[in-house]
Amino acid sequence: GMNALAGPGDMNGDGRVDLIAREASTGKLWLYPGTTTGTLGARKLIGSGGWNAIETIIAVGDRSGDGRADLAAVTNEDYVIDGFRGNPGWLITYNGLGTGGLGAGDRRDGEWWGLDGVF
Repeated sequence: GMNALAGPGDMNGDGRVDLIAREASTGKLWLYPGTTTGTLGARKLIGSGGWNAIETIIAVGDRSGDGRADLAAVTNEDYVIDGFRGNPGWLITYNGLGTGGLGAGDRRDGEWWGLDGVF
């Protein structure tokens, strides 16, 4: 069971729209690549755990301007995700790498985002 989905666009650079999903039981983040047949390919782990501390995962297109799909997230508790620590209500942006992975989170210092159910 997945408890969060986002469709950020082409995350792996193959020209097809992909899907990001958070696994409820483990907090892992998975990339499901789009295929030429309109189905989803074999999933790839892109977040090793801790993503259950995220309230909202948001597909933001190419926020960084580098031509790659990016993600944003708002935290719902104190957390550690892939070694990155944060507090509740922080907006964190993740640049897509164009290979299906995500760069390190960039916490927006001094900003608090209470987006309870907005997206």
